[in-house]
Amino acid sequence: MKTVARVWYDDATDTLVAAEQVNDMRHISRVFVCQKYLAGNREAVSFAPGAGKHAACVAAAGDYVFTGGWEERGRIWVNRMSDGKQVGILDPDATVGGVAKTGWIDILTGIMAHRRADGEYLVFVEEDFRGKVLLYRWRP
Repeated sequence: MKTVARVWYDDATDTLVAAEQVNDMRHISRVFVCQKYLAGNREAVSFAPGAGKHAACVAAAGDYVFTGGWEERGRIWVNRMSDGKQVGILDPDATVGGVAKTGWIDILTGIMAHRRADGEYLVFVEEDFRGKVLLYRWRP
């Protein structure tokens, strides 16, 4: 990894998630997940975000990493931490006007994720069209 764009660490599971920044300082190229980091493990699972060259933000919670991007209009990709495999896509639905009525997620901190005690994930997404925050409720 050349330059780190964003880092998330979970003390309870000793898991480090880091996103690699590309040259323009606004996009991420890969996400790295290192489990048992403080215990000494330096082997990481890595994957390219679903938004491809438009990827701009990342968040992690529980067993999953969530990524989004500039031109993807509120769409969020979900990858499993253990192997990096894509397991889902969260799309804006008709209650917010669908994909056509959502905007770019254009900041590194544009996503926040939280795993609830019942296993449901809450994913908050800042998108800049009509100034709204999307809330996805997702259960794997």
